[in-house]
Order: sequence, then C-alpha cells, then structure tokens
Amino acid sequence: MSGEVRTLHLDVPSGPEGRVGARAHTPGRRRGRPVLLFPGAGGDLDSEPLVALAEVVTGCGHLAVRANLPHHQAGRRAPRAETAVPACREVLAAVQAAFPGTGSWVLGGRSYGGRVASLAVAGGTEAAGLLFSGYPLHPSGRPERLRVDHWPNVGVPCLFLQGDSDPLADLDLLRAHLRKLPRRPQLEVVAGGDHALRVTGTRSPDGAPRGPAEAVGGLRAGICTWLSQR
Repeated sequence: MSGEVRTLHLDVPSGPEGRVGARAHTPGRRRGRPVLLFPGAGGDLDSEPLVALAEVVTGCGHLAVRANLPHHQAGRRAPRAETAVPACREVLAAVQAAFPGTGSWVLGGRSYGGRVASLAVAGGTEAAGLLFSGYPLHPSGRPERLRVDHWPNVGVPCLFLQGDSDPLADLDLLRAHLRKLPRRPQLEVVAGGDHALRVTGTRSPDGAPRGPAEAVGGLRAGICTWLSQR
C-alpha cells in the first residue's frame, strides 16, 4: 500500500451509535487537495474497487479517506441516493474536523457513493471537485432512466472513471449527457471494464484479465493530472 493507512471512527449523528468507520491513506509527501471517497450501494469502505481507487489517489500524493455512510455501517440496504445526502454532509464535516486546515475536499467514490456526493454538491455542498468510479448513469437494462437531472447544478470539475462494458453506464449515453455539466469534465475509460472496472480475459483487449487495482492503476496518469489541477 502507498503511505500509511489508519482506521478512524467518525462522529456522525445519523450513524449507528453516532459513528461511522473510515480509513485514511496518508502519502509520504502530501500535496494538493484531500479526497473523500464513499462506497457503492452494496459494498462498504473495504470493497476492493474503493481500496484500489484510494491507493491510486494516495500514490498521486493526496490524502485519501474512504468512509462508510450510516447504512453501510449498520449493514442496511442503501436508501434512495437523495435521502443519503444529509448523511454524506455529516461525514464530510466529521472528516474535516479530523483533518483541520485542509480546505475544500474532492468528493466522490464508487457508483452510488459518487452519485450521493454529486447530489450533495448540486445542493450546495462545497467541494473542490468530484471523482467518480463507475458512475451509475442508469439502472441495468434501463438506459431510459437516466440519473442526470441534477447535473446542471454541479458546478465543480468532474472526473469519470468508467468501464466500456458497464451495464449501468452506456458510454455513448454518458458522452452525450456530459455536456449538461457546467464545467467540462474529464472521462477516463477502462477497455473491457465492468461496473467495478474489472476486466475479464474475454473482454480484455490483450486477453489478460485485470482486477480493479490493475485497471484503475492504468488510469493513474490521468487521475494524478486531474487532481493536481484542483
């Protein structure tokens, strides 16, 4: 792993017993904006794709914190993304209190977690940018049910890390709707990647399978450049 990783217990009023868990990845030499990452709907802060993303962010020299939302901590089913926004804001406030003087954070995460962060920013939460890994553009098999209504209100730079075999994000549809974002976004694509950016041998351009860590590691240059500009 890159740098030091330590476990945190964040004071979050809506969390079980008023707390949620988090892990902070601290680079050997910190530079640039810190990054707060939330898990997808079905995972938690230790899910493989989220850990892989945090490791790349830390490798770029940025503090990365991966944190549960209250439903992750309690082991409950994910609520509608819109209803998780207040909890997202509570976690952000707790992380900022744990790391005072860090200024505005880049927010984001895996799938549902990134979407919740984007809804929070669209509703006025301050952020330096949004980092998405597998943005869930639509439900699987339902491309007509787009999750982009709030995008015109997302006034911060956005970076999308997407697999071109993701059943929750048709890339042609994604590219067509990126223009709704006020700031020009950046899109990094994993060839053969699924919703977790995982690549099987049958979908791999060279026949070699790649796990989330290797896949997102292949996007490191783009991620580091984007973060350095925040």
